[in-house]
Amino acid sequence: MPELPEVETIKRSLNQHVLGQTIQAIEIRLPKLFRGNHKDVVGSKIDEIARRAKMLIWKLSNGKYLLFHLKMTGQMLYVEQQSAVSHQQSAKLKAESRELGADEVIAGGGHPDSAYLKQPPHEFTHVIFTLDKGHLYFNDLRQFGWIKVLDEASLKEEVAKLGPEIDWPEFNFDYFALAMEKKARTKIKTVLMFQDLIAGIGNIYSDEILFVASILPTRPAGSLNKLELKRIYNSIPKVIALALKHGGTSLKDYRRLDGSQGNYLHFANVYHRTGLPCRTCGKAIERTVVNGRSAHFCPNCQK
Repeated sequence: MPELPEVETIKRSLNQHVLGQTIQAIEIRLPKLFRGNHKDVVGSKIDEIARRAKMLIWKLSNGKYLLFHLKMTGQMLYVEQQSAVSHQQSAKLKAESRELGADEVIAGGGHPDSAYLKQPPHEFTHVIFTLDKGHLYFNDLRQFGWIKVLDEASLKEEVAKLGPEIDWPEFNFDYFALAMEKKARTKIKTVLMFQDLIAGIGNIYSDEILFVASILPTRPAGSLNKLELKRIYNSIPKVIALALKHGGTSLKDYRRLDGSQGNYLHFANVYHRTGLPCRTCGKAIERTVVNGRSAHFCPNCQK
């Protein structure tokens, strides 16, 4: 699942490529993924693109909002064309080609399964936005992602369930320590992934944060002393900043908006490195399961 760095990377790319464009049409191929009336947003300009936790928010000129969640295998792929005709018309022009045309510029992000490398749209394309200059394809292999049409009150209600972003002033050490205290019996890896406590951290970066902090993912939050909590707290922005620098992590599914892969995995210390030598001590990285989620760690560096 795309986490904070991946979704932030997509947001930045969308701001470069689609901000200010008008939604000319929306083709919904799988209705369960699009929640709300698409007619409420067609004809509106995209005034602002923001991120909250692992979700993307489009603020539209008519006061409505589009809320996107990629979930496990969602992808947003933008194809810019010299002349953005309707999708049905442009599809006819490219019907014989599986390669992207020379007049198209790809931007976007989400998941790099080989199925997504086909010329869009394909069988996993479920929603198509026709914009002034191109098309935005919402692809989802497993169909867990969604798009919601919301008014301002509904959006506030949706995001009120979330904890603070890691760069907000309220996400200070006192808040963090109290959150850990409330979940004293829960393993620390799991606590870091609770979206109502800290927004945006998931399976990948919880592993990486705990490695940098030298803490085993299996330890209960209540077993950590103040010094250990400080190490975890200070590791969060460091790990996220490095991931943002490298465009996020690419495994099977995540791609940036331009179709390229994020390359944080080249710098990861433990995630997806089972059996490989620790970059710090040389000991083999191990994998276990914490509350149903994989957890990667160094048995020597983490205590």
